[in-house]
Amino acid sequence: MLTLARKLKEKEPETRVPLIVCGDFNGGPECGAVRYLEDGFIDETFSEDGDPVTSSRKSLPFAQPFTDVMSTVDRPVPPTMVVSELISTMIKGQAFDKPELSEAVVERLTRLYDTFATLEPPGSTRRVMSLEDVERWLIAINGQLGRGSEFREAARQMGWKDSNGNAIFSETKERIKLPKGGLLSLEGFIQVYQAELNVGKFWGIANDLAVLGEPMPNAGLFQSRYDRMYCSAAVEPVAVMDFTCSIPCPNEMEPSDHLPVAASFILKNN
Repeated sequence: MLTLARKLKEKEPETRVPLIVCGDFNGGPECGAVRYLEDGFIDETFSEDGDPVTSSRKSLPFAQPFTDVMSTVDRPVPPTMVVSELISTMIKGQAFDKPELSEAVVERLTRLYDTFATLEPPGSTRRVMSLEDVERWLIAINGQLGRGSEFREAARQMGWKDSNGNAIFSETKERIKLPKGGLLSLEGFIQVYQAELNVGKFWGIANDLAVLGEPMPNAGLFQSRYDRMYCSAAVEPVAVMDFTCSIPCPNEMEPSDHLPVAASFILKNN
């Protein structure tokens, strides 16, 4: 977006640069992406979830910040994400910055682990998951081997490393495989889902638990506005459509956990 804006601005005045930005911003009005578009900048004093976002000031290549399309309508703004409330049931206490799996989740994972684990090590009082057990579990939750973040973290917990001895996924181009003869301990199994929690995959954890017959209890709805549409000063919204839902998504009517956003525009000074 910024590269396009700069190229356009070099040729024409800002009021003649028609630009629409639309997407999932993964956060509410406090997040950096929203503040950048609505305020026109973020700087080194801005933090998100306790961490700085930038080491220097970043400004839009426009004199006027972008307009939130929903701010142009005279009615309540509907949420764009309507899903089952999971955060309160999955996180231990209120440690949202460094979340830990709740006791309810750990109890379910422990029961599931004991269901899948078939290997009985000598002298151990608990069975462990063999390679074949891990494969059965991964196929049950993901449909096939090799897909999903659960697969990658399970491989690491089982001892996977690349040819350079590196176990960091982002720093290797080698294909990740489940180690032959590798075992997945209960602690490693739980760590797979702790890793999911660390990156906010609440609904992924809930899906796995439900698929495996250990669904989380119903705690009501979580509703928030994560999806937004913005326009530059050269564009004017003339119609905005609301999409609403009163039950958790996805469902028979809505194929995604995010509801659509839609609007019609005209060019100013055309």
